[in-house]
Amino acid sequence: MRCPVKQSCIAALAAVCLLAGCSNASHGGAGSPSPAPTNPIAFPLFAGASVLSERAWHTTITARPGLADSAVFAQGAGTYDGHDVVAGTQAMMPALEGWLGDLIANPPAGYAVAIRGNGVDAVRAHTRDLGVDFVAFEGSDNGRRHGIVVMAVDPQTLDDKAGPMLGLIGKFKLMPRTLRDPIDAQAKRQMGFSISEATNPDTPLGAAVAALGQLRDFGGRGIVLIDAVKH
Repeated sequence: MRCPVKQSCIAALAAVCLLAGCSNASHGGAGSPSPAPTNPIAFPLFAGASVLSERAWHTTITARPGLADSAVFAQGAGTYDGHDVVAGTQAMMPALEGWLGDLIANPPAGYAVAIRGNGVDAVRAHTRDLGVDFVAFEGSDNGRRHGIVVMAVDPQTLDDKAGPMLGLIGKFKLMPRTLRDPIDAQAKRQMGFSISEATNPDTPLGAAVAALGQLRDFGGRGIVLIDAVKH
């Protein structure tokens, strides 16, 4: 029997961060990381966090249902420009979760929380168990809507909870679909998400997974910023 709460949490989280592909080379026109990366997004990072990488991207999407349309792609189908930023910090997850809570209570000047309600609270409660917390904001950039998703990632927890499945990713991509489908189904039952979702550049889990290598090397927790402005 499927758990409606878990299924809705995974679906909603996947919708909130459709921009996760910015951390993936699948987007056309992505720039090479700077030798000394900085945060190009006009949104504050956690105090003391060090920028590990940043990437500019440009992509065209079709209209998609769900929270992403109201959080990031609110203006629907079209061409978007954006960035993703990965920063590292030695702060523990409770401090990062508290920071996200403070941002919700007091958003930076010019921004407002994009999504509120019990549904989002349920999503965050579930994803925190996986080592990922997030909040979506919206603001204005030269008169155009500016959507931003802020994620806090604990690579150790994500590894502990999803490591066995994530370890199959390299081999999984080489398998024929007839073999991938049953593995996906088993992962979905056991973990609440499939390996396909974890490797899909259009899911938030994909963004966290894309940052895992950098954060493991860094040896701490991570902040991931993803933004978008429609042409």
